[in-house]
Amino acid sequence: MKQGLFTTALFMATIGLHAQTDFQAGLNKISFKSDGFKLIGHIYLPPSFVQSGSYTAVVIDGPQSSVKEQVAANYASHLAEAGFVVLAFDHQGYGESEGFPRQDEVPQKKVRDIQNAVSYLISLPFVDSNKIGAIGICSGGGYSARAVAGDPRVKAFVGIAGFYHNPAVMVQWLGEDGYKTLLNRAISSRQNYRQTGEVEYMVNVSDKGGDLAMPGQEAFDYYGTKRSYSPGWVNRSTTMSFEHFLQFNAIDAAQELSVPTLIIHSDNALVPEEGAKTFYRNLKGKKDLYWMSSINHIAFYDQADLVKEAAVKTIEWFEKNLR
Repeated sequence: MKQGLFTTALFMATIGLHAQTDFQAGLNKISFKSDGFKLIGHIYLPPSFVQSGSYTAVVIDGPQSSVKEQVAANYASHLAEAGFVVLAFDHQGYGESEGFPRQDEVPQKKVRDIQNAVSYLISLPFVDSNKIGAIGICSGGGYSARAVAGDPRVKAFVGIAGFYHNPAVMVQWLGEDGYKTLLNRAISSRQNYRQTGEVEYMVNVSDKGGDLAMPGQEAFDYYGTKRSYSPGWVNRSTTMSFEHFLQFNAIDAAQELSVPTLIIHSDNALVPEEGAKTFYRNLKGKKDLYWMSSINHIAFYDQADLVKEAAVKTIEWFEKNLR
């Protein structure tokens, strides 16, 4: 079993040993442990896959609330066709994975899940532990950046339409009163959960407006329609998760990233100036910025030509810096 530079004792105790030995080219369903929960993932293997090979591997993380069959799958298939081993998975509390509370969007938990996904990849005999990359899309860009910054086993990173935010960005977005109101509501909800065990939820998207975790027509046009349909996706988020989400600092993770990093973004993706470009400027190591054209942010999720263009640039980056 290959071991990365990161101290494996910390992670191997949490992932468990994989039992599957009959991997085939294409999509394979797998599981690993994180924080004691069994997480379910999909391993995408190249068309020419052989068990005796030694492959470059990538873990891919999608947007807020998403599951493995949605955005991550669209990019994973492109990378697998290009010869990479790719892991997309459901975070704890999402999709097919174990975990409670369900649909609890806490960045710190997702960061640990990503690092444990890396441990799973390294445990596979056909993965080269010195050639591990990570991709993050939307909120997954910020989560993955933080995960990679704390894990030297990952050797290259790509953020696609990343939502790189910190409290200042969220205050600018929501307004100071809106930020304080949502934060205080989340703190109160978590206190109530600890006292009573009751979980309060907010609806993610709706075309009727109202009290939403992911407001706006653009979000509804994707998550609220057949565009994103997956039986594992649930239209809700815990109210208490905003205590952590609003205070999460993805932008400062850039200063801790030393691996080659490619930022793919557009003027119409979320927070292009204060988020993506600030994140890029703060990067200390080898870096590149690829600016695309898109009609909006969520076009990066499933618009075929846009996904392909971003995937091609991602593959080129990993070819240059991993393989």
